[in-house]
Amino acid sequence: MSSHFNTGMTTSDAAAVAQKLHLSTLNNPDQKDAPSPKDENGSSDTTDEVAAPLQFNDAQLGTVTNHDIRKQIPLEPVPPMTYGKPARPLSRGSIPIATLPSKHIPQAAAGSPRLIIIGDVHGQLKELKTLLQKAEYSAERGDHVIFTGDMINKGPDSAGVVALAMEMGASGVRGNHEEKVLRALLNEEGATTESSSAPEHQKREAEASKSEDVALATGRLLSPEQREWIAKLPVILRLGKIADQESGEWVVVHAGLVPGVPLEDQDETAVMNMRTFMFPGREQARQEVRQDLKDTAAAKKKNTDVSDAAVEAAYEREERILEKNGVARNDIDIAVPTETRDGLPWSEAWNKAQRAHKHKKERMSVVYGHDAKTGLNIQPYSFGLDSSCVRGGQLSALIFEPGRSMIGRHVVKHRIVSTECEKNA
Repeated sequence: MSSHFNTGMTTSDAAAVAQKLHLSTLNNPDQKDAPSPKDENGSSDTTDEVAAPLQFNDAQLGTVTNHDIRKQIPLEPVPPMTYGKPARPLSRGSIPIATLPSKHIPQAAAGSPRLIIIGDVHGQLKELKTLLQKAEYSAERGDHVIFTGDMINKGPDSAGVVALAMEMGASGVRGNHEEKVLRALLNEEGATTESSSAPEHQKREAEASKSEDVALATGRLLSPEQREWIAKLPVILRLGKIADQESGEWVVVHAGLVPGVPLEDQDETAVMNMRTFMFPGREQARQEVRQDLKDTAAAKKKNTDVSDAAVEAAYEREERILEKNGVARNDIDIAVPTETRDGLPWSEAWNKAQRAHKHKKERMSVVYGHDAKTGLNIQPYSFGLDSSCVRGGQLSALIFEPGRSMIGRHVVKHRIVSTECEKNA
């Protein structure tokens, strides 16, 4: 799989694309005194925010001026993934978004059914049963279970985990390992040309993957009914508002979401695989600053070695000049999701973006798995539940249940429950 979830853009390709994305004034390239862009709170400091990707139109693709801070450079559209558009179709007709039936949302009343969201199980059936017991799961009470994806693969009993999930009437989302298994099965059936729009290099990567044999072995252990159940898991599961929770909507995904991109425009592959965001425009801007410093030193016949500290200081100084002159850097805050650990953790960017919303009802909370190395990662607006069960860590769940506030009022609370796991990978 490519490092970035777009039309196959590698890290070096991202830098090349970023080189074409430079400074522009707000809409009008000749308007030198245009005001700086402001966020919904009236602040003009958007340098460190993950801004909503721009939808460039033809009028904006010409040459723009940048107040002589940089030479005139033609703007070009950014890659499709930058907008959150699908990089490639998923196997077996994936469902991008589904909504959990409201009957499964806990109410602020004694005896209300509970909602139990469980992190990556990876075929660890024994640990799943133990966690359900520890969480006091009750089918009679109407408790509902949601899996954050990666229910299968790696562990000893993927089929058993899926069978139990189906028996419970559980919900879930498609993880990257469900996708790997479905795609391996599809390839085995000879349907490697399932979509003419799928890039050829993506197919070659899937065929060459060292994990495909494992995924295929897992898929062969699943019954046709189990395969079909997995194939119907959505990539994004909307929960809606949960009573007494401070944020607005809650959603469940496997890996993450890009702030500022509507759910319906999120790239499905990225949602199942992302860990961090890369900002190729920022890196390109720093490279240009470094070269400017070297050129200046060379002109003065001085040492052209430039320290990182000097580059950063000059870069920040230029940012202040740009802001003062009302110039919008349309490129530097474009976030490119990546499955690597380089860059800014997506959850950090997500929480910052949610806090920027003035009203809490506009904020969205995400429950996810996928990031076993980071482990249990609970933040105000993101809840990472992959605590590395298959590697001998823990299996964790987020439980929403009725309770009482400090003043005795009926509310819906949430808590984390975990159980120890036997290592199987």
